[in-house]
Amino acid sequence: MITVITKIIRIHLPRPRYKIISEIALRWSPRHYSDEKIPQEHINIIFEAPRWAPSGHNHQPWYFYTAKKGTGIYEKLFSTLDEYNQSWAKTAPLLILACAITSNTEGKNPYAFYDLGAAVLSLILQAQSLGYYSRQMALFDKQKVKEFFKLDKNHEPFTIIAMGKIGDYTKASKQVIDYEFDPRPRKTDLVKELETRL
Repeated sequence: MITVITKIIRIHLPRPRYKIISEIALRWSPRHYSDEKIPQEHINIIFEAPRWAPSGHNHQPWYFYTAKKGTGIYEKLFSTLDEYNQSWAKTAPLLILACAITSNTEGKNPYAFYDLGAAVLSLILQAQSLGYYSRQMALFDKQKVKEFFKLDKNHEPFTIIAMGKIGDYTKASKQVIDYEFDPRPRKTDLVKELETRL
């Protein structure tokens, strides 16, 4: 018998046209997580990856804050999410607040958010290699985050990442399962050689 999770994985499993590394080929963003905690040893490894992400002038304009499920910090960060994200993110054992460091001794950094994206992808792919899945969320109240938590003044909250192992989808709500059955196809036309206008 084909289970719900098998169907969902089949829908989301990438079908690359060319051979790519497994962490990319297997990556997708579930909406239902196991309550199994991520060991600190694995958290340390996951956050080692963004240390080596590329950045303009090597400024490394990113910073991450973690919140583990079962703590008041987790509940406060969770409360800043919009209703849609709260409907599924509540199962994730770890929430990560990703911030861009928008200025430094040289002034404003116009590439901070671009570089943060590279760091986040490094983090997510490293987690994937350890068996943990991630889903990024942009819909949260950034002002509340700044009010609730002690962030450095130049740390700009940009996304919250839910992370954990895939959960038992038989316990997921119908709404979450319906979301997961949306195949979200990938674009195929994304590159071509440059041509001159003359």
